[in-house]
Amino acid sequence: MNPTKGGISLPGALIRGEEVSPAEVLAWTLEHFGSRVIMTTAFGLNGVALIHMTNAFEPSMPILFIDTGFHFPETLETKHRVVERYGLNLIEYRVPPHPEFDENSSALVPSPEAPELCCAERKVETFQRALAELKPDAVISARSRHQSETRSELALIELETHPVQVNPLAQLSLEEVERYVRENEVPYNPLYDQGFKSVGCWPCTRPVEPGEDVRAGRWSGQDKQECGIWIVDGDVVRRPQDERPSSEPNSV
Repeated sequence: MNPTKGGISLPGALIRGEEVSPAEVLAWTLEHFGSRVIMTTAFGLNGVALIHMTNAFEPSMPILFIDTGFHFPETLETKHRVVERYGLNLIEYRVPPHPEFDENSSALVPSPEAPELCCAERKVETFQRALAELKPDAVISARSRHQSETRSELALIELETHPVQVNPLAQLSLEEVERYVRENEVPYNPLYDQGFKSVGCWPCTRPVEPGEDVRAGRWSGQDKQECGIWIVDGDVVRRPQDERPSSEPNSV
């Protein structure tokens, strides 16, 4: 397979299909992209685990948080606790207020029965605005394969996107993430212990039932599993390469 894209070489272990630790993925990302990297988070369990890991490598890394205006109070409190604990370089992007409504208007509340437009305006457009202004070459996300069917083949590094998408936790199970958070005493959203295994905006999030996917509580009853931030050309999962020429050297 061709492990290069624009002069970037993938780690040899990744090319060979071997297990690669989150720390190795983070080290590779910082080596190749330096200060041109940002991380995005909504302060979920995966997110706070990855913040703890990333903080050990680069405490000043920009951390992007999109304030949709509909986060649970517990999410915002978790954000405050994590920022205080790790001294994060947090960059917040908010949805511009609609000129026709004030902040207390019920018209601002999204409809759980028709979430696509709300996600497009409040998450996707805001995320794209952030990328246009921050201009990163790589974005680190806390997504994992265990979270949902749409993410079951998630690659650790997605070179076919711009910016490059890096998913250091892709191979970790839910139990591994939980253990990491517990052993490192990482602050996390108290809603997690109430069954909210994935926390989004309050109108479109419910606790998950035993046996459901982690993200089953998002947009429940809808034909929707992703907000759209990570969808490129209609696809959520992109492999970093298809085949590798035997002469291509490996590098980390």
